[in-house]
Amino acid sequence: MSDITTAVLTGAGGGLGRALALRLARPGVRLLLADIHQPRGAETAELCRARGAEAHVATTDVSDAAQVEQLGIEADRVLGRIDLVVNNAGVAATGAIGEAPLANWQWIMSINLWGVIHGCHVFTPRLIKQGGGAVLNVASAAGIACAPTMAPYNVTKAGVIALSETLAAEVAQHHIGVTVLCPVFFKTNLLETARVASDAERAMAESAFANSTMTADQVAAAALRAVARGDLYCLPMREARLMWRVKRLMPRRFHKTLASARLQRMARERARRGA
Repeated sequence: MSDITTAVLTGAGGGLGRALALRLARPGVRLLLADIHQPRGAETAELCRARGAEAHVATTDVSDAAQVEQLGIEADRVLGRIDLVVNNAGVAATGAIGEAPLANWQWIMSINLWGVIHGCHVFTPRLIKQGGGAVLNVASAAGIACAPTMAPYNVTKAGVIALSETLAAEVAQHHIGVTVLCPVFFKTNLLETARVASDAERAMAESAFANSTMTADQVAAAALRAVARGDLYCLPMREARLMWRVKRLMPRRFHKTLASARLQRMARERARRGA
């Protein structure tokens, strides 16, 4: 992490994006902070400047390829060499297949998956040209577990994992590291814009966020350590690592247990709300 002196981060206006920016911020570091909400990006920039970093803000909608290309041009202008690209911007949407509105699928795909594709498409040639660097793509353990009634979110995050694995193989010869971050729930502002299928689903998500075992800062620290080590996968929570191992060893039992547990939790939540 101490070798990172320039970085571009999307979704830097809050949550994990802000935590990553603050972890990187120190004298001598230059950051380009992208967020769709300019005031939030500006607030993160001020916090980073208070730690001695040079921070620039770019209002960017990652679902728009042209805006991400403009972000690349701005990075050329204010950073020059780019040590780290963080594709972090993301949203949440839940719902069962066949029930979740297609508009929600299109919305979440445009940000969570296409946003990362755009970031990799724009910045990978720049990293290759300069002869090295690192990419941190933010996925989720949801892309591994694929829990019921979370299909839109699961699919985008599984796509980010596949994209990262492919990219890692393609750029290894160019001395570019690729890390994909797969945390479970932790406290962020993700629920502010989430498109949730039901009140019961929202209550379950709120409970999962509230009971998280790690903070955004701790997840950010784990992610940057993984980048420094050159790890492809970063699963910062113990439960995520255990889940991944169980799924690989006993996939059928894993999915049956996951489905049963989900139904039980939803039944308990409905009973609680009806009480």
